[in-house]
Amino acid sequence: MHRLARSALVSLALLLCMVAPEARADGLATISYGDNCWGSGADADQDGLNDDCEYQLAYWFMPLLWFDSGESGLGRRPYYSVKSVSFSTRTVQIFYLDTFFDDTGVTTGHDGDPEFQLFEVHFSGGRWYLDWAYLSAHRESVCDSSAWYSHDQLEYDTAIDSRNGYRGWPTLYVAEDKHATYNNLSTCDNGCLLQDYCSRTTYQFLDTSSKLVTRNVGSTTVQLINQVVINSKTELLLDDVAFKGWDDQWYRANSKGYRRHLNDFGF
Repeated sequence: MHRLARSALVSLALLLCMVAPEARADGLATISYGDNCWGSGADADQDGLNDDCEYQLAYWFMPLLWFDSGESGLGRRPYYSVKSVSFSTRTVQIFYLDTFFDDTGVTTGHDGDPEFQLFEVHFSGGRWYLDWAYLSAHRESVCDSSAWYSHDQLEYDTAIDSRNGYRGWPTLYVAEDKHATYNNLSTCDNGCLLQDYCSRTTYQFLDTSSKLVTRNVGSTTVQLINQVVINSKTELLLDDVAFKGWDDQWYRANSKGYRRHLNDFGF
């Protein structure tokens, strides 16, 4: 090849390297636990996982939620549970209890809204990766749109925090006033028999206040948190009772609680 032509090709290659977008790191390298998540340290819920590891997993994989401009029921007090699926594959599941105070839908509003998300993640090569997400969307109702999504069906917003990457914490879309969660806008707009609606208007992480500190409920068998009192109103998060969102208006129905969902997924 002619010397000038070769020089031109080298210059072009260097230019392309300079303008090419920086590759995103997969997964999360921010969690200071890997193999030592199992069988080390305090383990209050007796599931084989380190308590602090459970918290860090729940904190770092906590989803980013997009709400619609018309959302009128933002109030919530989220909790979480973490369990080991397999030590051999270094796999755990994280169950997020959204505990919205109410569903403010015009025709079907009710006190308490027990939507949730379940993430399956694994540790490999110094990073934690999101594998699967189950997103509740009116689960066990007449318009149940809940579904499992693989990691490549989800979105990840790295602009908000550069420490996030593909298969890190996901971006989810919350149906206006009804709080069903979806993997993208199109899925949302087709949810609940075409009654759900989402938009990218206001984003918040699932827990905007305490970042899930002291919110580990444990499990239905080893309960770390069950009874929660707010403004003199009591909820039993892990019992087979109604979830009223720390309210109980006579003119609105209450929701069924979280126990059925926790049982179904082995928590």
